[in-house]
Amino acid sequence: TAPLLSDWTALALSSYTSPETERAKDALRSYLLGDPSAGTLLTDYERRAMALMALGVNPYSGTPTDYIQKIVEGFDGKQFGNPDLINDDIFALLVLVKAGYQSFDVEIAKTITFILSSQENNGSFGSVDMTAAAIQALALVSGTEGISSSLASARGYLQEQQKDSGGFGNVYATSWAMQAIATL
Repeated sequence: TAPLLSDWTALALSSYTSPETERAKDALRSYLLGDPSAGTLLTDYERRAMALMALGVNPYSGTPTDYIQKIVEGFDGKQFGNPDLINDDIFALLVLVKAGYQSFDVEIAKTITFILSSQENNGSFGSVDMTAAAIQALALVSGTEGISSSLASARGYLQEQQKDSGGFGNVYATSWAMQAIATL
């Protein structure tokens, strides 16, 4: 579990600047530069690439593993990873756009189509946290046809899911939803 927690911690710390967080980021960067196994799933490679980028490390060449290549190898011509899951496509879109891919690149164009086809009639992508993650990924390619209406529907879904407490059911869904709201 250390690689998983280290990757998510790197993402969280990238939002803060203080002497303490800089020391923590340096320690995480040093650990990740050693290229510990991220795991074997496509989402493991995607999470690791996000962590590396959050710490200013090139996910192509900053470690012995080219995490972008690992992600691209998961593309089947229509979508990334498991066709029954959407999270691997959402995370691929997040990473690859940040790594320099454009909406006209075949991998991006096809995964956008796949993600949009996965949106439910109520505007969700299955759950609050997946909807929030989809919002963040799709916002990166907002000029693409169909994205604007998809984002509006997803936003409506999130608004309907917000509880009287202000949260979205649990800490994980709430944190993803807060990121999506900031993105919108």
